[in-house]
Amino acid sequence: MPDDARTVVHGGTVVLPSGPVRADVLIEGERIAGVLADASAIAAEIRIAAGGLLVLPGGIDVHTHFREPDPGSAEGFATGGAAAAAGGITTVVEMPQAGPTTTTAALFRAKRDRIAETAIVDTALWAGVIPDQDPAEQRAMAAAGAVAFKSFMASSSPSFPAVDDADLLLAMEQLAPLGLPYGLHAEHDALLTAGLARMRAAGRTDALAHAESRPPLVETAAVQTVLFFAERTGCPVHICHVASAEALGMVKAAKARGVRVTAETCPQYLALNTDDLARLGGFGRCAPALRDQAEVDAIWPFVLDETVDLICSDHCGFTRESKEAGNADVFAAPLGLPGVQTLLPVFFDGAVAKRGMGLAQFARQIGATPAALFGLPRKGAIAIGNDADLCLLDPAQTWTVRDEDALHRQKWTPYHGQTLTGRVVRTIRRGETIYDDALDGAAKVTAQPGSGRFVGRTGLG
Repeated sequence: MPDDARTVVHGGTVVLPSGPVRADVLIEGERIAGVLADASAIAAEIRIAAGGLLVLPGGIDVHTHFREPDPGSAEGFATGGAAAAAGGITTVVEMPQAGPTTTTAALFRAKRDRIAETAIVDTALWAGVIPDQDPAEQRAMAAAGAVAFKSFMASSSPSFPAVDDADLLLAMEQLAPLGLPYGLHAEHDALLTAGLARMRAAGRTDALAHAESRPPLVETAAVQTVLFFAERTGCPVHICHVASAEALGMVKAAKARGVRVTAETCPQYLALNTDDLARLGGFGRCAPALRDQAEVDAIWPFVLDETVDLICSDHCGFTRESKEAGNADVFAAPLGLPGVQTLLPVFFDGAVAKRGMGLAQFARQIGATPAALFGLPRKGAIAIGNDADLCLLDPAQTWTVRDEDALHRQKWTPYHGQTLTGRVVRTIRRGETIYDDALDGAAKVTAQPGSGRFVGRTGLG
């Protein structure tokens, strides 16, 4: 398609930051050129019918683990990106885990270079923060385009060791002047270790032992420390994948005091519960653990009042074989679930179809807010001059999630068999259709690996 080609998306309900309107979207090249009441008289090379559909901003998933470059990875930018496109996601923000973890500027640049070779959706990058790290590396990764920093507060992997309280405070003092969000996997390491030991001592290896080993208290204790240090240092912090209503209450109170804190949660903590964990076995093992339905119900109000700033997937691709190991001993299964393909539809079903969330808020939590937080001003909203990143969604279509429809490398999903309302039918990235649900199988993804671009942060603070 020529760089200046015109496309008109006509007849849909366009979800603008101000709310939904019946309008046509005019695209010139890669950018949105207009939102018009009627563009039928405008000449265009491509016309896309959107009657009966919502025209949403392309989703931004700020928490993916595609783990590239890593020859042993069970995912990658190409397969993870294909799944993202199928789920209406046009931009991902990839976590530091790779082979090895991106904790130096050289490793960051190597990961960045892989985007131009293999990515399908536009991709930004987190940078890793570990104990005893040279702060010059943090500054260099920011200069190389990192949009945020990330640490684990609980044991992770040898190449991404957890920070203790002293490390955490020092990191916040070093990072505060840079102005980028500091993301924390907030689980209290000592409480988590004790919980695992308790389950082992009791001979517990069943699926529910996983949830009982790391209850919400493990989160709230860590979040309390993060908020205390953030208030003292002024460092902007971002709490990853919160699955504790009590922790979200702390976040809400901290925001009211002026603490620079944001929070995310994931569809698995809104649509799955411990009954699903018991059913899924090792396939349901993730961190934080799936919660009981009472906790799920208590989290939703914080989503609806936007204490939870954004929704993301925490996508982790693991093989069936590795997850099946947890069916005999749940602790043998790796931690993580695939979710980039189902992020937007599962959240739409739960928030809009079931709970009546307004479409403008839905678009904020999957688009505008993550774009603002991670410094991506041309992403996340349908506005003139922005990248033409769009998700066309049929809000009335009901459908059933199936393992065999997964486009990520590992063909399974924890939502297999669930019926959802709201289906992605087309995804447009920078003016180009990259997913068309009317096609068959893998051919639905129409973009090639390497067509996605690296997107760095614009503006700090």
